Amino acid sequence: MKNIGLFTSVYFNNIGNAFIDIGAQATIEAALPSNAQLVKVSQFQSFINTMSSGMALRESKVLRAIWRSVMKNHASKLHDKMYSALSSKKTINLMDFVSLDALVIPGCVLTVPFFKIYEKELQHLSDNGVKIIFLGASGNYYTDYEVNYVKACLQRLKPSALMFRDHIAHSHYKDFSENTYNGMDNAFFVNRTYIPKGIAKNDYVVLNFDHPKNEQLSKELEGKHANAVKTNNKPFPLSYVKNLLVNNVFVSDSPIDYLTLLANAKEVHSDRVHSCIPTLSFGGVCRIYSDSKRLALFDNVNLQGVTKELTKATDLHIYQDRQIQYLNNIFENI
Repeated sequence: MKNIGLFTSVYFNNIGNAFIDIGAQATIEAALPSNAQLVKVSQFQSFINTMSSGMALRESKVLRAIWRSVMKNHASKLHDKMYSALSSKKTINLMDFVSLDALVIPGCVLTVPFFKIYEKELQHLSDNGVKIIFLGASGNYYTDYEVNYVKACLQRLKPSALMFRDHIAHSHYKDFSENTYNGMDNAFFVNRTYIPKGIAKNDYVVLNFDHPKNEQLSKELEGKHANAVKTNNKPFPLSYVKNLLVNNVFVSDSPIDYLTLLANAKEVHSDRVHSCIPTLSFGGVCRIYSDSKRLALFDNVNLQGVTKELTKATDLHIYQDRQIQYLNNIFENI
């Protein structure tokens, strides 16, 4: 029996990571050969061991406000260089106790922070014969610094497969594995897990705006929809969550809560791709308000219009089936 690991992310700082993992699990389960089983292992321990000091600072309302103000306009210039100062620390985790034949790593992980935290751990696995597979992967800002850093990491790691979620990542990193695929984001597969639909008491519209620069836009949309439900995708720190709830903003530590809300919404407006992608996966309509490079992931499923108007996905199952088949071929050859 082959053991195929899924390297699941951390959710308390961004619930969208859970949508990626839920979709990745659905993809893997559909692609698994009959002689293979899924083993979920978490990034949590290494993340906390490396990032605990930085996350603790966010408990301070003042420091959190300063961070948001600085990153609002300078994220692409400062983000990666700040993380490059990190020093990864080995800690106990589930992979110390389980045997894997391959490890699937989903999501926006072709980044400086990810490799600063996990490269040594992944290199150790690779050196011991574990096949490393990136699924629905992408970069963050695609600055020269980030791209060069990631290329160096991939050169050392030599992954067995690189399956991307956007054409930008594909163009930068397609030469770093013998098996590459310009595919789609994992969260497009959340409709393959059970989420109840048709359960809304009344029609409602979801407004999900986490970025400070969009506060006025959120207020304008709220004024247009009497039945608006405001949500926030970051259930951390607890003092911040309490303030959100006091202001009647929906927040939860459960990704299923969010997926249920999105799956049953009349429409969704957001500045976050991982509020829009699940909505589209469930057959709903949404619009995204953003200029992020992450918008490139909509190109691969012919949904470029989502940046301009309320949009609904068509033929999504065709793209899903292609990605599942490619992953199945990778698994068959492990």
